[in-house]
Amino acid sequence: MPNKKDVVPPSLLNKLVSLTTIRDVELFESSLLKTLTELLRINQISMYKLDQFNTTCWLSTYSTNLIQDDDKRKFSESQEIYTSEIMIPEEIKSAQLWIETTKKPYIHYQEDRYLVVYPILSLNKIEGMLTFELSHSLTEEEMLIISSLLSITHNFCSLLDESQKDKLTGLLNRQTFEANIKKISALTLSSDLNQDHDGSELNRRRLKVEVGKFCLAIIDIDDFKSINDQFGHIMGDEVLLLLSYVMKQNFRARDLLFRFGGEEFVVIFRVSDKEEAYKALERFRNKIQEYRFPQIDGVTISMGATLINELNYLASEIIGRADQALYHAKQNGKNQLHFYENLLENGHILEKKETNAINYF
Repeated sequence: MPNKKDVVPPSLLNKLVSLTTIRDVELFESSLLKTLTELLRINQISMYKLDQFNTTCWLSTYSTNLIQDDDKRKFSESQEIYTSEIMIPEEIKSAQLWIETTKKPYIHYQEDRYLVVYPILSLNKIEGMLTFELSHSLTEEEMLIISSLLSITHNFCSLLDESQKDKLTGLLNRQTFEANIKKISALTLSSDLNQDHDGSELNRRRLKVEVGKFCLAIIDIDDFKSINDQFGHIMGDEVLLLLSYVMKQNFRARDLLFRFGGEEFVVIFRVSDKEEAYKALERFRNKIQEYRFPQIDGVTISMGATLINELNYLASEIIGRADQALYHAKQNGKNQLHFYENLLENGHILEKKETNAINYF
């Protein structure tokens, strides 16, 4: 018979079951943070997601607090899932160097507290850091819990990642697009959380960091059929692969890049205003125009874009506006970027209000 100490606690098994039913990577990550705070009995835990250049990161924090309310102790949760992109803190850089050198977690004792940093791995590369503080050194049981959960996270997220990616380009697929556009639309629509229907700090803080402007752009390769006809489908696939490569280099790690099949792509990214979005998309258009594709004189793209905000949040309207702008670019010379808002303001297109769901493309 196994020793009682070797038996996995039922609570941990239940949490693992709950975690592995989630099919959204970001939701999975936030649930992982919550699970670890409960199992380690800590008040706060953070995840730093590094970008490909190892200079900036996205910070996710989960914290729990006990608050006093009408002479009764009530338990409330506060959670931040999205924050602004930040420079990687020096202590996190030091921890990363330590981990890469020693292959061990980083543990730093200071002022009666232990700062603990564990790596989050992807294909044997550190893609993030898990950090928290303890008043005591880690026990063997706590280290086993952390390492086991991170191993499960690595394997499970790899499976999720594979199911959400286009097989040819490695970009997100159409099914993932539909889920994300609905999530962003619902998030923008949920601005009435300001009214605090349940009074929770969680809703207030989620609203503060998540709701903002997004830009959606539809990207279409100009004259792609003629590329296939003249050079063959193998070269056509090469163009798709190289274009997706330039997309990954041009946009940030947290920007959402999709391929729908054929020569159609979509990017969704957070912006402060339309001018910022225009600069990012125009930079990408110029990169493609200047890129030297093997055996092909040149490849260009046309783009139609629109903003997603509290005034424009319905999925059908978002896609419809971007599609109108793309159509205008195609009909007026190609190799162009147009924003729906600018075309509408200048009288080049008429506003259409969608009342029913439409098929994407």
